[in-house]
Amino acid sequence: MSRPIEFVSKKPTGRPLQSGGGDGTSDGMEPRVAVLETHVENIRTDVAELKSDVKTIGRDVVDLKVAVATLIERVNHLPDKGFIVRATLSGLGVIAALIMFQDHIKAFFTH
Repeated sequence: MSRPIEFVSKKPTGRPLQSGGGDGTSDGMEPRVAVLETHVENIRTDVAELKSDVKTIGRDVVDLKVAVATLIERVNHLPDKGFIVRATLSGLGVIAALIMFQDHIKAFFTH
């Protein structure tokens, strides 16, 4: 969990702001405000990009979940080791029987 940002309050140094003639400590404030406005606009742009990226990631996560579920379903329908062993042994048994009884089979079809 992130720590909240703490703002440290410092007492202003120098003379207090004066209203009116522009001779107070508020001189040069316009350029500083312009810089802050630029920074805020950059932050807005970055946040908009982040929102777009989050939506894209959300769609990608959904697509990934569907792909994983499909893969799991396909794997569940694959034959297991027992089926493969039984099928192989059955095939070998049929081949062995054909070899052992080949003379009888040949005789059956020649008469």
